[in-house]
Amino acid sequence: MLETLYGRLKWKPTPWGIVVVIPARRSAMMHPYGPLVGFWLLAAGVRYWHLLDTPRMEYTEFSLQMIAIGLYVLGFLFAVCWLVWTFTKESALLLNPVEMRVQRLVMGIEVSSRNFSTGEVRGLKFVPPVESWASQGEPDPKTSKIEFRTGDKTHTFAEGVTEKEALALFAAMQRIYHFPDYSYPHLEFAKFNY
Repeated sequence: MLETLYGRLKWKPTPWGIVVVIPARRSAMMHPYGPLVGFWLLAAGVRYWHLLDTPRMEYTEFSLQMIAIGLYVLGFLFAVCWLVWTFTKESALLLNPVEMRVQRLVMGIEVSSRNFSTGEVRGLKFVPPVESWASQGEPDPKTSKIEFRTGDKTHTFAEGVTEKEALALFAAMQRIYHFPDYSYPHLEFAKFNY
């Protein structure tokens, strides 16, 4: 059972380390937009169901209607996948003294993962949010992330994490493995009892 680490972050200790789950940050427009897309799908589905239930039209017109239904089905599948992705995506960090694994999950199912040797992870840092085209000149909270290096490559995870959530995560991570090149001035979260 996962417990709250801080804010949206959920975690649990394991015999070898920790597991931290970081839900994706959703914009304020997602909550009205999701039901709107659902209503559109339902209305279009009813419309096309009635179309197929009526007597057949002439051949050319019926073929065009079947093409329209095929396009609707593709749009329906895309919209359903988009809704599932948007409302259920999250990332997970599995950390032990030997390995750090970053997973991307949808509906709790792993869709991708990256493994790193814990000893090679360097430069853990919080990257604050930046402006995006949709944020109208304000920092977009979905653009923040945690960044680290392995060798000469830079990796990121935990998109949309707040600074306080990142600090709580760093404090929990430091208890499992002392990461080099990590120094953050606000380690008040290190006082948490994990």
